[in-house]
Amino acid sequence: MTLERLIRFAPRVSALFTPGESMSDNAMISVYPFGDELYAFTESPVIHRFDLKTLDTLERVNVSKYVGIVNHTSHPHVMKDGTVYNMGMSLTVTGPHYSIIKFPAAYDIASAESADGFPSRRLSMFELASIMGSVPARWPLQPAYMHTFGITENYFVIVEQPLSISIPTMMQTHLLNDPMGASFKWYQDQRTHILLMRRKDGQLFKTFLADAFFYLHIINSYEEDDHLIIDICCYKDAAMLDCMYVDALMNIQKNPDYAKMFRGRPLRFVLPLKDVSSDTVPETNLVTLQGAKATAYQLSDGKILSQPELLCDLGCETPRIYYEKYLGRSYRYFYAISSDVDADNPGTLIKVDIKTCTRFTWCEENVYPSEPIFVPSPHPKNEDDGVVLSALVWGKGLEREVGILVLDASTWRELSRATFTTPSPVPKCLHGWFTEDANLTRRSSVF
Repeated sequence: MTLERLIRFAPRVSALFTPGESMSDNAMISVYPFGDELYAFTESPVIHRFDLKTLDTLERVNVSKYVGIVNHTSHPHVMKDGTVYNMGMSLTVTGPHYSIIKFPAAYDIASAESADGFPSRRLSMFELASIMGSVPARWPLQPAYMHTFGITENYFVIVEQPLSISIPTMMQTHLLNDPMGASFKWYQDQRTHILLMRRKDGQLFKTFLADAFFYLHIINSYEEDDHLIIDICCYKDAAMLDCMYVDALMNIQKNPDYAKMFRGRPLRFVLPLKDVSSDTVPETNLVTLQGAKATAYQLSDGKILSQPELLCDLGCETPRIYYEKYLGRSYRYFYAISSDVDADNPGTLIKVDIKTCTRFTWCEENVYPSEPIFVPSPHPKNEDDGVVLSALVWGKGLEREVGILVLDASTWRELSRATFTTPSPVPKCLHGWFTEDANLTRRSSVF
């Protein structure tokens, strides 16, 4: 290697030993609150605090400097008491581990000046962060790619799909400045693992199996009558990732299989939590939850295979629920955008009633809505008593148009909208967050 190439590679080699600094920190995936502060997320551990009113970037935080992770999901869970949980990947001497990180609400370390005369200081949620528990990846140096994770009253739910990231290849692509896509490997002949980690002690409780599927988003998960229910937007494989390359997008009309590659559906897995007797016949359905159509069977090696039920025969993505009240609890409704690119109108907003197995749709020609965010009424009487907010963009020559749509969450009818014309084309947004702006004593939506 010449001196010139060595000098060029040196910063990249150095960055490999600083998690977060070796990956993009373009935090354009999601928005989440830590206490009274809002942060923009990506899957690298670098997040950005921004001003709610001006959207100016205020602070850059590398979470890996506080806890031993090299990445994290773009979808942490925010609890009612302000605690935030996320899942990240830790690298240990025995290989990669999936770690649950807890960010407790900040508090004052002392109510008065300390003995040495220095005033008390409020610790940030990042300084208080700790790893609650870790479980090893099934393949050494090839952890699964995970965009979200689940949480219930007693468990963290880790869905280890057979889409892996090769750590050696990822390091190589970083050094050579090649696309990271080469690091992904899909194991079609391997099953998906659903791991339950106990919240009380961070220990692995049980591992369930499911036929191979690819997913990005978990809708919700909860416990009921000795079962754990988890609803996931599933695809039969990871081919849909190939659809997102520029070349694939430019040749959509020439690829007859393009729509099929995007064919995902919301599925419900019902996991029996009770221990299975050794004399249980293999044909016995272990799911005894009343009304459940999903099944689970014990295999010859003692492992339990979960087979899901279909929640809705529409492609649903970026699902949202009445999060503040029904996260980790039995729920009835979720809201999503269509992922069926060959639908008559692919820009469709969807409401699914799980109890009655019905769905409602809203669409408008040439309009492409974003993730629907549910906002409850001040004193909601029902789970869907409120409105749904969605950002709108237009196509076919109207790329500088942008708007926000307000739907009645109960009737799924449009209540209002606001539209704007911008000086440049507007990209379609991904995930947003609805929050209260205490300084203005009004509520604000951040997209």
